[in-house]
Amino acid sequence: MTADTYEITLPDHHWLSLPQKYFREAGDGAEATQETLVRLRQDGDILTVEFECHGNPFWRQNTYKEDNTSLWKQEVFEIFIAAGEATPSRYIELEINPNDALFVGSVHNPGPQGDGIKLTMVPPKESGISHKITQTTASTWRGELHIPLKFVNGSAGDAVDSVYRVNFYRIVLLEPQADPNWECTPENSSFQCWSPTLSGAKPHFHRPERFGVLRLL
Repeated sequence: MTADTYEITLPDHHWLSLPQKYFREAGDGAEATQETLVRLRQDGDILTVEFECHGNPFWRQNTYKEDNTSLWKQEVFEIFIAAGEATPSRYIELEINPNDALFVGSVHNPGPQGDGIKLTMVPPKESGISHKITQTTASTWRGELHIPLKFVNGSAGDAVDSVYRVNFYRIVLLEPQADPNWECTPENSSFQCWSPTLSGAKPHFHRPERFGVLRLL
């Protein structure tokens, strides 16, 4: 369990780094051993998220290369975000993997345990999100996403909100895989969160009551 505060205030046209350099395990909130660095910037309607995933020696084993495929079955960096301060039942799910494949989904999550989730896929070009993997090394991959906040709000005509609920996630493969069709499991991978979802024995990201708070100035 962690006493960290998962609330951040981001002035317009400024960079802000998350103070937590190590995410927490989804199940029990224990600090992960791999460093994850995240920087945020707001420029009007655009929220930029830059990330660095360290301690990732098996990232080349990721085989998904097409957008809006099952990226979560292997290694990804993820963002869940919704407008407003209340615990959301609807939010945007974004995933990017080391091959620069992007997943964009609109999630309806009516229950606190993630029961009855309905996912609507959004073609990445329609979302207005731009993205790229900016660097890779033997054990690190870095990237960035530029997210139109009006897309998060659900309507191109909406003004940018001053408060958003958000969480950041990472799946890290911990051992090499012989099967190219491998999938991440609690036995071979670490499921990490900025604000830990505390989901118990089975790692689970879709717990919006555990999202942090992003305030824009």
